[in-house]
Amino acid sequence: MVKLKMQMMLGATLAGLLVGQAYAFADDEARRAILDLREQVKDLQQQLDIQQQAQLNFANHVSDLQEQNRRLTGRIEELTNALQKEQKSSRDLFQDVDKRLGKFEPQEVEIDGLKVTVQPEEKNAYDAANDALAQQNYKQAYKLFSDFNRTWTQSPYRADALYWQAASSFALEDYKNTIYLQNQLIREFPNNSRVPDAMLSVGSAQASLGNVRAASSTFNKIIKLYPKSEAAKSAKSRLKAINR
Repeated sequence: MVKLKMQMMLGATLAGLLVGQAYAFADDEARRAILDLREQVKDLQQQLDIQQQAQLNFANHVSDLQEQNRRLTGRIEELTNALQKEQKSSRDLFQDVDKRLGKFEPQEVEIDGLKVTVQPEEKNAYDAANDALAQQNYKQAYKLFSDFNRTWTQSPYRADALYWQAASSFALEDYKNTIYLQNQLIREFPNNSRVPDAMLSVGSAQASLGNVRAASSTFNKIIKLYPKSEAAKSAKSRLKAINR
């Protein structure tokens, strides 16, 4: 009986030892698992920190690039504005140079249906005389046409200039000088389209001087030489007027 009790006590003791060992083994496994989890968590945290730092670095890099882009854009705008100003300045300079050179370069004009080349000063002088005539400032017109004819003896404007100088003289009632100037035109430019009108002016000046015979001869000559001209029509009308 005692032996049985002893055996039972020994079995209980052994069972307790086995259970304790089992619990101890289970605790070790749990601790190792926890440690492993902690290591994994630590590794994940490190990876997360690395990724966050990489994202932060990337964001900073993007920000730097954006700032550089803004600076470059601003610089490009400055250079573009400077280039536009330089181009405008160059255009203005070339236009000014062209304008200045234009004052000295020959110009092409049309006189009596023909294109001819004249000097700028020559054209300006003729235009100034014409302007004075258009303003009925006959004394000034006569002077300017006279100056022109002395200065530009070979000018394409010369026939017209002689005609209008004579016309200014007629307006100033200097009839003898009118006849002289218009005859000079007729001698120098016998084929010029101004000749019939120049002859009409001569006849009118002769009539104004009271030389009816000379005026009649001049008017008849116009009618004979230029029968279809406007000057011939005027000559017929003036013949009737002086023969009344």
